[in-house]
Amino acid sequence: MDYDAYVPDSSRWAKSGLAYRVLGHDAATYYQYAIYVAEGLGKNSFNALRGIKDWRTDDQNGEQNDLPALSKGKLKDFFYIRNLYGNIEDVFNRPVYSSPEDWIDVAIREPESERGYFSKLVTTPQSRRCLNLGSYNYLGFGGLNTHCTPLVAKSVLDYPVTSAGSAAELGYNPLIKEVEETTAKYVGKEAAVVVGMGFATNSTVIPAICGKGDLIVSDALNHNSIVEGARLSGAKVRAFKHNCVGDLELILQDAVAGKQRYNKILVIIEGIYSMEGELCCLAEIVEVCKLYGAYVWLDEAHSIGAVGPTGRGVCEELGVDPKDVDIMMGTFTKSFGAAGGYVASDYETVARIRQYAAGCTDACSMPPAVCTQILSSLRVISGEDGTDIGAKKLRQLRENSKFFREGLEALGLEVLGHHPSPVMPVMLYQPYKIGDFSRLAFNRKLAVVVVGAPATPVNYPRIRFCVSAAHSREDLADALAAISDIADELSIKFKVAQPNAWFPGSIHDHEEKEKQLSIKRVAKARAARSAALDSASKLASGTNRARFAPLHSVGQPLGDDIGPPRSSSGPIDAYKLSGVTEKQPKWNQYKIMLSSSDVLGLTNDPVMKEACAATVEKLGLGSCSPRGFYGTFPPHMDLERTIADFLGVQEAVMYSYGACTVSSVIPALGHRSDVAVVDRGVGYGVLAGLRLSKMDVRWYNHCDATDCARVFAQLETEDGVHSARLARPGRRRWLITEGCFQGTGRLAPLPDLVALKDKHHARMIMDESVSFGAMGESGRGLTEHFGVNPKRVDVISASLENAGASVGGFCAGDTGVVAYQRLMGAGYVFSASLPPYLATAAAHAIRRVSAEPRLVERAQASAGALRDAALSGRVPGFTTDADPGSPIVPLRLAVGASVADENALLADVAARARRRGIGVCVARVNPLVPPDNCPPRALRCFGSAGPSRGGPPA
Repeated sequence: MDYDAYVPDSSRWAKSGLAYRVLGHDAATYYQYAIYVAEGLGKNSFNALRGIKDWRTDDQNGEQNDLPALSKGKLKDFFYIRNLYGNIEDVFNRPVYSSPEDWIDVAIREPESERGYFSKLVTTPQSRRCLNLGSYNYLGFGGLNTHCTPLVAKSVLDYPVTSAGSAAELGYNPLIKEVEETTAKYVGKEAAVVVGMGFATNSTVIPAICGKGDLIVSDALNHNSIVEGARLSGAKVRAFKHNCVGDLELILQDAVAGKQRYNKILVIIEGIYSMEGELCCLAEIVEVCKLYGAYVWLDEAHSIGAVGPTGRGVCEELGVDPKDVDIMMGTFTKSFGAAGGYVASDYETVARIRQYAAGCTDACSMPPAVCTQILSSLRVISGEDGTDIGAKKLRQLRENSKFFREGLEALGLEVLGHHPSPVMPVMLYQPYKIGDFSRLAFNRKLAVVVVGAPATPVNYPRIRFCVSAAHSREDLADALAAISDIADELSIKFKVAQPNAWFPGSIHDHEEKEKQLSIKRVAKARAARSAALDSASKLASGTNRARFAPLHSVGQPLGDDIGPPRSSSGPIDAYKLSGVTEKQPKWNQYKIMLSSSDVLGLTNDPVMKEACAATVEKLGLGSCSPRGFYGTFPPHMDLERTIADFLGVQEAVMYSYGACTVSSVIPALGHRSDVAVVDRGVGYGVLAGLRLSKMDVRWYNHCDATDCARVFAQLETEDGVHSARLARPGRRRWLITEGCFQGTGRLAPLPDLVALKDKHHARMIMDESVSFGAMGESGRGLTEHFGVNPKRVDVISASLENAGASVGGFCAGDTGVVAYQRLMGAGYVFSASLPPYLATAAAHAIRRVSAEPRLVERAQASAGALRDAALSGRVPGFTTDADPGSPIVPLRLAVGASVADENALLADVAARARRRGIGVCVARVNPLVPPDNCPPRALRCFGSAGPSRGGPPA
């Protein structure tokens, strides 16, 4: 939509944008929401009378099988999607046709149909050139630039597209090692570990260092990735008032002197809060944490490379020694124009993270081209390239941020946050102004981000401007002039035309009240400090820190639903099992690669690499934004269409990281009132999703359809269903399984499971990470292998890090299943999108499978030969549980032994094989996986359609 004839909704008398002058912000906001909801209900009622279905909640499979609605248990979410989001959907998920630089070509979308309301939007070839004020490309390294792009394009051609393995196995390579060492040096820490996704850096690493018996104290406005990581850890979580040191100290006093005793305490804060534009009170928080022996985790996603004289983040900006911050986390998706994130700390803590974090054990390691982007940008920022370009960029960003913030304030807008934050939120308050501002800005060639509920409190919607070093002063001045005109039209110059002071609602007033309360909390905490510290000192000798366990250990076992007891002795012990501690990882060191998940042999395919390099040369490497905020590019849309067409389903949605795909899908669709019937053999991703969803979980024996039927029969008894013809249950039921199980190579008995889920009115989620692209006559996975219509499986999820020869994952199914995740799937909404070149790689792999099914045949033949050899005794001492047709053939010891003996024997065999040029390792099973869900210890072995060396061609 180009909005040429657009008349702002809030300018109409019934929705008056001036109502706040009389009613105050709160009353005016709720008044508009009442009209907003009534309008949505009216439009949907009109559509219903004309027989027009709501495509966003379309549930064809559920309707055909008489299943409880997708909205059951999530009525608030679905009400919002149907009646409110439809009014402003056009201002989100706008595709971009150019590279993510200071100016971008934003696609124009049009309604698919003029019939009725809330029609689906269709992307047209037309676009509008806009100034990019919504991207996280703070230093201008995103998109095309002379410092990084040529090196990245060369890296794509010189190295494999991905490592086809996790960093805890054989996916660790020299480039990753260099990124980790360079990052640790840059932020001033002993060591660092990198993860392939920024969101996953928090969500998968926090559970690696915290568990049951620990306390996490988290800022109330921390990012969703931190919230998810804290929930997965099993630790007790307490939130303190945003940036309130007094409230933090009161919680710490209760923790050290109260009845509850904790193994350790971790305080998690952000450097810059992206929805508020505020810097944390780092010096004060560090001081308080030292007093009570709490560890500090600092998330520098928006501050590293953006603030501080040399770009080293808020520690440098606020004069805090990095040694006083125990864990420093940051992402490469913003200032560095890349992807992924890092965690830097002491050697032992980083060693533990490598062993326990799912981002290290259960996901593809950082791709070589991404490493190249990070290294090249870091060298420029730090001045190691011998130039002052990095210093100039940092200075330009700081000056641009100051100029733009002061300009917004001079207009009379209500601007949040502090200088020198490059993120500048501006308050809107009334809901109609969300869509109005974005549309009017688009008309004036400005690409801006607007944010409302549920991302912000319902009465505090806002605009979020992001400034870059790439912006010229002239462009920013022109933008301010356009913003001034829009602000006048929408009446949002709240500092000039102030709200009625007799009525509540101004965020400024709210902040003032919080400031006064904060002063009182600080006074209260200081008054109680001496007694609290005295009480704490009686618990152990020495300093308070000494009584807490080291950061790299957990003193008590986790809960039964997420993992077994964890030892605090020697976090480095198990590394040799996989070979990750080889001092100098090398490229191309194996003649035969068995432990590579590149089952189709495409990561080194020259045609694929040329296509990826072409994407890099057109769009650069990183997207620098989430999908909803100008982070959707043509390769992303092409990949989603390709997957949906390939599987024969209505739609597909792409996630940025395989390890966060199914763990996002399950809680997005499931609800705590639901019940899930789950195979015991599922891996960490499904287990994490189940924990986040809080569903009632019922386990059935691994790949045992008879036991699954027993569990369903028990559910029918519990739900009071006794008749021969089973009635639709009152609570939703989910049947969750993997297609081909990575731990055992067993295949889910899909025909029997589909029959059971239909009989018992359940929905099915199947993770096809191993089987997608590698099973069935043409690679369409387990459904094709068993001849089952894929539409009978409600939700198909998969990683693209195996046969997809890329990174990321997807979820496919009915339109309603997919559309809902674009708003509620945490790994989709809160993460920067996949680098476009990796979407190109995955789409190419799927098309190759379609055009050359012999690739699948060769991979299956290779796996079949390996399986036959193991079962026939031609691999002395080994056997396998893998079923015929499985692309993965784990080799376990044929003779039973103790766990310690198994580990030692398998590690010795793998090490001997590697010395002879055979790339094989012990399969890394994340230690957080409960014993009941752990597969047998085995060597990781995949079939392959061609030679896969795990490095650049010789």
